[in-house]
Amino acid sequence: MKSRIIYICLITILALTGCESESTGGVSDITNFAVIELEGDQDIFLEVGEEYIEPGATATENGSPTPVTTTSYGLFTGQPLNTDVIDIYNIEYSATNVDGYPASASRRVIVANTGNLVDDISGVYVSTVIRNGVSDSAYEDMTYIIIWKNEDGSFELSDGVGGYYMIGRAYGVAYAATGATIMVNGLNNYTFGPEFGVGAFGGVAKITEMTVDPDAKTINFKTDWDSEYLFDVYLTQVQY
Repeated sequence: MKSRIIYICLITILALTGCESESTGGVSDITNFAVIELEGDQDIFLEVGEEYIEPGATATENGSPTPVTTTSYGLFTGQPLNTDVIDIYNIEYSATNVDGYPASASRRVIVANTGNLVDDISGVYVSTVIRNGVSDSAYEDMTYIIIWKNEDGSFELSDGVGGYYMIGRAYGVAYAATGATIMVNGLNNYTFGPEFGVGAFGGVAKITEMTVDPDAKTINFKTDWDSEYLFDVYLTQVQY
């Protein structure tokens, strides 16, 4: 009886070993992901209409060169890079290794006009936001907010709460408070446009006050959202 039990156990072990070998057969233990290196700067700033010269990127797999595919899209327009259109564009570089695993890297190309902050508040801005009097490092020096001039003479912000949710909380462009507009009547004399929503959250938001310092290149404004949240937004214009 003992001999029969030992024999059955041996058969079972051999069967399990055979199955394990078959299930892992032909599968590589090591894969070398492509490594992508950008040429040039991570962020590139252009005035509207200025030519963009692609710095390029290189990719290697286990030390050997591999092809790189480049694509682009505007954060707010969703369109490929066009230096005649104001937007923050993501340039995506991708490469795939021999096992089919992708790798990617990106840079930003920011297309805007730079206003004098007297009668033109256009520009690219770094943003710090305090909500309901509470500050946090996650909402400091956020990059970037853009302001552009519309055909009707008003100025529009890419985010009326300074990127609090889009950038600070990394929720993405779907949570940008788009549609905030300002009419410049003179230095520190402004008319604020219609109410706007806070991205996918919705609600009713409005800018209530704003001050500009042309010498310091700063804009400070307040946005009230649903009479529940007050955002103090501090913008510093990027000089390039």
